[in-house]
Amino acid sequence: MALENGRNIVRGVLLLSFAAIGYWIDLTAGLALVAMMGGMILQSAFTDWCPADLFLRPLGLKKAK
Repeated sequence: MALENGRNIVRGVLLLSFAAIGYWIDLTAGLALVAMMGGMILQSAFTDWCPADLFLRPLGLKKAK
């Protein structure tokens, strides 16, 4: 699996988790977490670095060629 696929899996899991937090626990906290995640996705688009890389690279995932 490539690093980009790992990033997308992490994004999907986080998005679903934050939506569940917003629905079952606290809407404000859920929306704040989704907004923070959106900011990180924008940052990743410009810098080609994602915070998830900190644990995906040690797992052996490499960039797709």
